[in-house]
Amino acid sequence: MSTITSISAVIVILIFLGLSVFQFLLALGKPYGKAAYGGKYEVLPNNMRILSGVAILIFMIASLFVAVRVEFLSNFPFPDIANLGVWVFAIYLSLNAVANFLSKSKLEKQIMTPLSLLAAICLFAIALNL
Repeated sequence: MSTITSISAVIVILIFLGLSVFQFLLALGKPYGKAAYGGKYEVLPNNMRILSGVAILIFMIASLFVAVRVEFLSNFPFPDIANLGVWVFAIYLSLNAVANFLSKSKLEKQIMTPLSLLAAICLFAIALNL
């Protein structure tokens, strides 16, 4: 792996870790909802707290795919799935950056847009093995 790919992997895994902590706090009912899900709620209702729990699992899977793709983990039985997963998450986070930019929530726009965009760029660098 190149230096750019390795650094990109560390950056994106740290972003996913930070977003997982954020989603965990949302799931616990902390008042950070203005920075997520369109900013409609300060404290998320129960059904959206469940979504935050699901988001944590998705970030964990994405981190696993990245770690496999850059060979931080080598014993994953399905590396082709991890490679495809990195592409899927890169495309998803690109679209997510656009959605965050268009959000009515100022906090979501200011915080989540750059995080999504940076994560997408890093994932494309990893997918392309730059």
